[in-house]
Amino acid sequence: MARFLWPTLILAAVSVAVVVSAAGEETRVELSYLDDMRSQATEMARSGSIIRDVMSRIAEINREEFTTALDSVTADLDVALAFVADEPPTESLIPVWSLYRQAVEAWSDGVSGLSVSILQAADDPEDDAVISITGDALADLRAGDNLYQNLQAEFERDEIPEPVGPLTDVRLSPGDGGLFSQTQSYVAAARRSTNGLGLRPGLRVSQVVSDPEWEINVDRETVVPNTESITFTVVITNAGNIASETESVQMTVGTVEGEVEPVAAVAEVPPLQPNGQTTVEFSSVEVVPDIMYEISVELILTHPDSDPTDNLLEVEFTVNAS
Repeated sequence: MARFLWPTLILAAVSVAVVVSAAGEETRVELSYLDDMRSQATEMARSGSIIRDVMSRIAEINREEFTTALDSVTADLDVALAFVADEPPTESLIPVWSLYRQAVEAWSDGVSGLSVSILQAADDPEDDAVISITGDALADLRAGDNLYQNLQAEFERDEIPEPVGPLTDVRLSPGDGGLFSQTQSYVAAARRSTNGLGLRPGLRVSQVVSDPEWEINVDRETVVPNTESITFTVVITNAGNIASETESVQMTVGTVEGEVEPVAAVAEVPPLQPNGQTTVEFSSVEVVPDIMYEISVELILTHPDSDPTDNLLEVEFTVNAS
């Protein structure tokens, strides 16, 4: 009887060993999977810091720095998207995988939308469609953050292998507060950016030259040598990062106290490449000595401009009597 019992016991022991071995292998696979997820979460935390830094400097940041920063975040998200494209190795990890997948997809949509809308707002300050695009992007980022918080709670389940520690905190949303006000703030900052965020020309009145040439006297006043007429030449520069369209420049010459009727003229400004420059010469203007004059030169623009504060140049001057 005993000789039949030993083989049975041996077979049972082998079966138990196989089950234990299989269970151990499954645990190792799960631990490896969860460890990969934790590593990606660390990168996501870094990405969140990048987004918050960039968005806090929208009005000052240039286009290259903005796109480089957001591209690095997108690269991290692409790794995570590839990771969640396949289902997890065990059924017990499906809840974890599902929450992480939804969070990553929401973050990816949010970063993509934010990249497009902020540049669009900078490129065309008149485009109101960017407001809804920016709002949707910020909502996606917040949704991803909320899903990730649920994922952190899921990591605490009893079914999760014990050696796995908690997930690091991750937040890709750039700020708190009302979604509408935050959206308006970012769009407004992008629109007023003057540091090259938007692809816009930047025409400016760089210089006004008179003939006869004016000088600055000891009292720091602008004075033109004695003459009956003056010819003004205006230098226009494109300080933007794309070519400008055909625009106009207006010159107005009058007396400060209104002694004579002002003279106005408009001339065409041809398209200019970035850092390009052109001169526009106006017809001569008759003047009278010892009267304070003012010349105003203003660009009349019909297209977006990177900095409207340099579109006007005014100079007060007098003409010597002798």
